[in-house]
Amino acid sequence: MEIKLLPVQRLDELNIIYDMTRFDNFQQIREENLRSGREVCAVAEEKNVFVGEVSLMTQSASVPSAVIPDRRNYLFGLRVLPDFQRQGIGTALVKYITSLRREQGIKEFTIAVEKDNVDARRLYERLGFKTLLENCTEMQFGRQCRFDVLILK
Repeated sequence: MEIKLLPVQRLDELNIIYDMTRFDNFQQIREENLRSGREVCAVAEEKNVFVGEVSLMTQSASVPSAVIPDRRNYLFGLRVLPDFQRQGIGTALVKYITSLRREQGIKEFTIAVEKDNVDARRLYERLGFKTLLENCTEMQFGRQCRFDVLILK
């Protein structure tokens, strides 16, 4: 298993993990964000196939207090294929991308976790995330989401 930054030209290969084509222009927006440095994406690769990903926003995000330029980045899209879950890949992805960004001067990381996603919350808390904001709501892809924002300092 190799964890590395996503080469932008391989973005479409992430559709095996999360079908970006379900939403208008989503893949195009991600490509623009990756090329501009607004988004950074790390992937877990096994035998030339992506099995996990995590991204972060470096300049802005729709979640309250999620990004402070040059200080705080917002993690999103932590996904691992079902056959590869519970093997430490999600943990390794988060540690990789936060370590990389710390080397580049970023001191804090936020992540939104849906209220009913107990497993994800447990993972983030194990990694040292603490609650920053509770009971946030946002429309995401046509549905109302309730979430908390966690922070890692």
